[in-house]
Amino acid sequence: MTRPGQGLAFTKASAAGVYNFLLGGKNWTAIDREAALAVIGTSPQAPEVAKENFRFAGRVAAWAVAEYGIRQVFDIGVGLVVGIGIDGVVGSVPLDSVETCVRNVDPGAVVIAYDNDEVVLAHARALRENYGHVLRGDVTDLDSIFDHPDLHSHPKLAGRIDLSKPAVVVLAAVLHFVDDPAAVMAGLRDRLAPGSVVVVSHATKSRTSQERVSGMTRAYDRASRPIIFRDEEEIAALADGWDLAPPGLVDVQLWSPDGSYEGEVHETVRVVGMAAVLPDHQPERDHTAGGC
Repeated sequence: MTRPGQGLAFTKASAAGVYNFLLGGKNWTAIDREAALAVIGTSPQAPEVAKENFRFAGRVAAWAVAEYGIRQVFDIGVGLVVGIGIDGVVGSVPLDSVETCVRNVDPGAVVIAYDNDEVVLAHARALRENYGHVLRGDVTDLDSIFDHPDLHSHPKLAGRIDLSKPAVVVLAAVLHFVDDPAAVMAGLRDRLAPGSVVVVSHATKSRTSQERVSGMTRAYDRASRPIIFRDEEEIAALADGWDLAPPGLVDVQLWSPDGSYEGEVHETVRVVGMAAVLPDHQPERDHTAGGC
């Protein structure tokens, strides 16, 4: 398979391309496929868990919009998923995107997609008339996201974004590519309005064999970004300063506020997820304190 972006040299797999392959999409290169098959070779259920993670992101974002009446959603690290952006176009991944799920519950809500992967951005530029609009943004540089000039100048966004009001931020399978996810969550606490909701999913090494974790880590060494598997306790700690919504941190196959969604859980590869709400009164934090 090929994709737009002739100026790019595909010498390493794109993490977005690997994910697209696992999701059953069509926007990947031979190098992406090779890395994805290495992941599957270690953990055969990886495609199924990737799809459940994708469903989780849309399901929880839609729940947050419906539950709290939030009308602005930031989908950060969106990847190669045709059918996202502010034009609401359906595309190649055979699953409902965050945007589709959100608009199913509130057609007037705005969903803004971001990525820092040059492959994703080239793909979006090449298909812009049909594809929507993916903004360049890096989760480790929140200024690039919340101060992006298009939030106020793009004709489909101008006047629709108000950061003094709650927002939903989706970080689906993003923070396990970040060295310091706690800093990202602290930055969101400082920037977002009370009542905002962050949706997080993260690969975990808890209750998974070290052999499989090591194998998947080696497979992602072939990609543009290494993956970092963390303990469930480390992932849960990312919600410090937030109020965890029921059912808390669980496998993405099991997340639903009423327990009605029950997918099959696999021990060979696990991705856990949570939704956390920013309270009206946040605890005092020592911004000078260091950490390990």
